Formats: sequence, structure tokens, C-alpha cells
Amino acid sequence: MSFASRVSRDPLFQAGLAILLLVTLIALAWRLYSPWTSKDMVGAPFQSPSIEHPLGTDDLGRDVMTLVSEGVFITLFVGLASAILIATIGLLVGVTAAVFRGLVDAILMRIVDFLLSIPSLVVALILVAILKPSIFNVILVIAIVGWPASARLVRAYTLSLMEAPYVEASRALGSSLTHIALRHLIPNMTPIVLGSILVGTRAAILLESGLSFLGLGDLERVSLGTILFYARRSAALISGAYWLIVFPGLLIMLIILALTLITLAIERNLKVKE
Repeated sequence: MSFASRVSRDPLFQAGLAILLLVTLIALAWRLYSPWTSKDMVGAPFQSPSIEHPLGTDDLGRDVMTLVSEGVFITLFVGLASAILIATIGLLVGVTAAVFRGLVDAILMRIVDFLLSIPSLVVALILVAILKPSIFNVILVIAIVGWPASARLVRAYTLSLMEAPYVEASRALGSSLTHIALRHLIPNMTPIVLGSILVGTRAAILLESGLSFLGLGDLERVSLGTILFYARRSAALISGAYWLIVFPGLLIMLIILALTLITLAIERNLKVKE
């Protein structure tokens, strides 16, 4: 049975995928149904959940369900885009370090060690403070603080592949290191890259939510973290508007749970393959 078949039949993968699809479909359905946008003031401030406004309104009278439905997609976009960038940089750096060894490996790994020794949130706060807090700058900052962990993982996996019989045979035939990397190593990195993207997405969502909660995200676009920022700024909890905190926080938790279950399924079946 192939790796993809084993993962797709894993109960953890199926549960994670079901949660992720449920959250996405509900958000998409409301986006198609709702006549409002995230900028429309459609009710009284801090109106509690009702049939017209299932998740109530915020301090400006905006429909929270509309905010949340837009926020889910922005949060997922930032997380996935950051994770793809993280995985790409990590793949290139990790494979390069493992293949060329020596001085190249030493330099790259010392850079990785230095970046890993610094708390990612601190680096992200400094970089976002320097750059304009736009959505693309947030993605760039998350990628900068996230790629070292991916590179270390890829390097370790590449070193194990370097001992494989087909790589040894390719070396014996006189293949260059670049040929071995492009022809034999990178094509066999699919499980690791996929796992890196999932882990990176999870970490990116949490980091983006934290930055947005502190007001350092792109406030012109509504993410789930931005909704929490608005709730904190308007003292929603003191005003009794629990829905402004509970529902965005619950959705972040569900998305992270779904990605965690899918990642565990991939890791479990990767070990079986090995």
C-alpha cells in the first residue's frame, strides 16, 4: 500500500480533514449567503447572538459571523502561504547542507542554530515593527522565523537518504552531487515537505494570530487574530460580549487541532514506511 493510501485511510487524517472542511464550508456558505461585508455596520453595538446575527455584533455593529467567515480564509491564506515559503527555503537549505557537507554545512547550520536560539515571537515583533504591517510583510516575517526548523529537519532526512543503495549506486556511476540532489533526493522528500508545510501552517497561524492580537497584523484585512484585537481594544469581555472572543478563539483552536491530527497521521505512516 502506498504512502498516500495509508495516510488517507488513517482515522486521524480523516478526522482532521473533516474538521478543516467543516470550518471552511461553513465560512464559505456564510460568505455566499451574507449580504454584508466586514465593513458594514448592520446592527446595534454588542448585540448578542440572534437569528439575524448568529454570532452577534461587535462594538461597531458589524456582523461577527461575516467577520469570522472572512477571517477564516485570511488566516488560512497567511498560514498556507507562509508554510509553503518556509518549506521551500528549508528544502533548499537542508538539502544543500546535507549534500555538500564540510564548510557549506557548517556555515548553514550555524546560521540555523543562531536563528533557532532566538525566540521567534521576539524576532517577528522586531521585524514587523520595522516593516509596514501588511499581510505580505507578515507572511515574509513568519517565513524568516520559521525556515530554520524546517531546514534542520530536511537536512537530517537527507543525510539518511544519502546512505540509501540507489544513492550509493549513483555515486559509483560518477553522478555529480547536484544530479543526485535533483534526481534522487528532492523527489523523495514529498512526505517531509508535506509534513513541514502542515507544521509550518499551524505555527504560522498561531504566530499571525498573536501578531494581529497585538495590533501588528494587517488591520485592513480581517483575520481571526484581528477580530480578537478588536475585541481587546473595545473591552468586549468587560462589556459581556463574550462571542467576540469565544468564537474566533474556538475557530483558531479547531483549525490547529485539524492540522495537528493530519500531521500526526503523516508522521505515523512515515515511520511505518521507514
